[in-house]
Amino acid sequence: MTDRSMDKVDSHRDDDDGSLHKFTDTMTDRSMDKLDSHRDDDDGSLNKFMGDDGSSNKFMGDDDMNSRSEPERFDLGEDVYSLIFISPVCSFSFAFAIYMIILKLILFTFLAIDLYDQSSGQFGDKSTLIRATQFFLLPVAIALQEDLIHVYTRVANIQYDPAIQDRVPSATETKFALSFLLRFLDGLYSLITNFVLVLITDEVLSVFLNFAALGFLQSIDDIAFHLAANGYLGDNMEDFCMVVKTSSLPRRVGDVCTNSLDSLLFLTTFVVMLSIYCYVLAKDQ
Repeated sequence: MTDRSMDKVDSHRDDDDGSLHKFTDTMTDRSMDKLDSHRDDDDGSLNKFMGDDGSSNKFMGDDDMNSRSEPERFDLGEDVYSLIFISPVCSFSFAFAIYMIILKLILFTFLAIDLYDQSSGQFGDKSTLIRATQFFLLPVAIALQEDLIHVYTRVANIQYDPAIQDRVPSATETKFALSFLLRFLDGLYSLITNFVLVLITDEVLSVFLNFAALGFLQSIDDIAFHLAANGYLGDNMEDFCMVVKTSSLPRRVGDVCTNSLDSLLFLTTFVVMLSIYCYVLAKDQ
C-alpha cells in the first residue's frame, strides 16, 4: 500500500509539473502575443502621427490635409466697393454703390470744414498733454481706417482670378482695379481728414469725440450694404449682395517681400504721418 501511495503521489506530481509547464508556456505565449500586438499598434499610431516626410500630422484629419493642398481664398468684403466689382456698370446696384461713396466723401468734407472753423485751423500753441495724445493716436488713426487697411491686406494677399467671370460675367479685372482704387482713395481721404483734425484740436476730449464722429462716417457704406443685403432696397440688390457674400478670390502666391507688402505699407504710412507730426512739433517750438 505504501508503494502504491508513493507511486500515486509521484504520478500526481508529474501531472502537476506538466500542467504547470503547460500553463507557464501558455501565459508566456499570450504575453508575447500581446506585446507584439502593442508594438504593432504603436507602430501604426506612430505612422499616423508622422507623415511620409517625417512631419507631424497629429490633429489633422483627411479634410485638414485636403484643405492644405487647396489654395487659400479671401472673401471680397461686404461693402459697396465689392458691389462695384460684381455689379454691371449700367445696373442700379452699381449706381447705388457710387452714390454711397460720393455721399460719404461729401459728409467727410462738411465735417472737416466745420471742425476746422471751430478750431481756427491752428496747428501750433498746443499743450504738452495734447501733443502726447496726438503722438500716441498716430498708429490708432491708421488702424481705424478700415478701407485703407483692407486695401493694404488685399494688395499683398489677393489676386484677380478670371474664373470668377464664369459665375459673374460682370466681375472684370478693370472693375476689380476700380473697386480697389475707390476704396484706397476713400481710406486715404479719411486718414488725411482724421490726421489734420487731430493736429488742430485743442482739447483731449475733443480729439476722441472727433475720432468717434469720423468712425461713424466710415461705417456708412457698410450700413448701406447690409440694408441692401436684407432686402430693403429690392430683390435685385439683395441678389447682388448675396453674390458678393459667396464670392472669393485666391491668395496671391509670391515671395516673402510680396507677402509682407501689407506690413510695409502700414509702416510707410506711419512713418509719413510721424514725419509730418515731427515737422509740426518743430515749427511749434
